Amino acid sequence: MIEVTLSEDEQALCRDVAMSRYSTSRELGLTQLRIDTSEMNVELLGVQGELAFAKVFDLEDPKDNLGSDGGTDYTIEEITIDVKTASKPTYRLLFRSLESFKSQVGVLVVKINDNTFKLVGWTTRKQFAELSQPLGDGGFTFEQNQLRPMEELWKRLTIKRLKNA
Repeated sequence: MIEVTLSEDEQALCRDVAMSRYSTSRELGLTQLRIDTSEMNVELLGVQGELAFAKVFDLEDPKDNLGSDGGTDYTIEEITIDVKTASKPTYRLLFRSLESFKSQVGVLVVKINDNTFKLVGWTTRKQFAELSQPLGDGGFTFEQNQLRPMEELWKRLTIKRLKNA
C-alpha cells in the first residue's frame, strides 16, 4: 500500500474541481450514487482519491469531466483506470453493478485522515466479475485482501511505458 499526503494547495485544487463537477452534474440532472453528509463531500472525496493516484503515477491533476466520466478516470498506456475512493480505511472496492465497472482496472483509495490517502490495491474488471460478492441492497463488493498490490500496477505500467518510449 502506498500513502500520499495532499498539501494545502492540492486540497484547494480538489475543492475547486469538486465544486465544478458538482455544479456541472446538477446542471445536467445527474444524481449521486453515494450518500454522505453532503453531495459535495462525495465529489470532494473522489477528486482527492484521483489526485493521490495521479501523484503516484505522475499524471495530470483531476479536472472537471463535464458530467459523468464514463467509468474511466485515467488512461495509462492504453489501460483504462477507474479510481474509487472510500472515506473509511477498512472499506471495500464497490461498484453499483458489474456493468458499471467499465475500465480495465479498478483502484481502491481510502482516506486515512483529512490530508492522507492510501492507495490500497487494484483489480481487473474480469477478476472483479469473477470474485466480487453481491450486496443485499444492490451493487458488488471486493474485499481489500483480494486486491493486488499497487506496486505491481505501477511496475507493470512503468515497464509498458518504457517499452513504448
